[in-house]
Amino acid sequence: MKVHEFGDSEGVPVVFFMGTPQKGDSGQEFSDLASRFGIRLICPTRPWHDEFDHNPSFAQCSERTTLYLKNHEINKCHVICGSGGGPFAIHFSTKNANVVRSCYLIASMGTPTIFVEKVKSPPTLQLLELYKTGNYSSAMVFLTSLRLSKDLAHGAWSDFKVLLGSWESIEFQNSPIVYIHHGEEDENAPIESIRDLAEKLPRSEFRISPQASHAGLAEDEGLSEFISIFKEIEAQPGTA
Repeated sequence: MKVHEFGDSEGVPVVFFMGTPQKGDSGQEFSDLASRFGIRLICPTRPWHDEFDHNPSFAQCSERTTLYLKNHEINKCHVICGSGGGPFAIHFSTKNANVVRSCYLIASMGTPTIFVEKVKSPPTLQLLELYKTGNYSSAMVFLTSLRLSKDLAHGAWSDFKVLLGSWESIEFQNSPIVYIHHGEEDENAPIESIRDLAEKLPRSEFRISPQASHAGLAEDEGLSEFISIFKEIEAQPGTA
């Protein structure tokens, strides 16, 4: 699994699970900001984005991320995520309760049943229709028509196989504190879905913000939501 690092190489480790469809190199956008707040930003690429023969699962992503931290002697970290990266962040956090100090979900997908019921984004709805039929070829044509490269298109399809599949491997009871940054109106990540997810967590806190929706994040060139999170992490006791 490819992992990209940005920001302060000696800073507080923060694992960033990217949304769908993104690879770890998308973390470059936050590199200067991470450096400013003393954050070592660790951005995994889910393995099936690069290796098409993989059968995607939560476990693959979590186990390889855990191994990366172990190989780099990182004993404590925080976790952040965006959009479809949310359930992967939760899975990783619950499997590493002794390592993860806190988890931040930003415009995250919530539980799949309510997500499918409430999502309004036209591209997502079309992909869901194709997913129902299992028509991989048509999905690739559709996704590449949205100007996605072949690897990102395949990654999106594979992410959805995990996100809409079984969540039985997520041990919610082991979750650290989860801070949920979300917008009230988000066509890509319906708030009802993330509220349902929050009910499964032992400790969570909602931070409702217009900048924490998909549209708000896209329009916020100043990255204000990430600034508030990085400031909060910076102010906490050392986690290196």
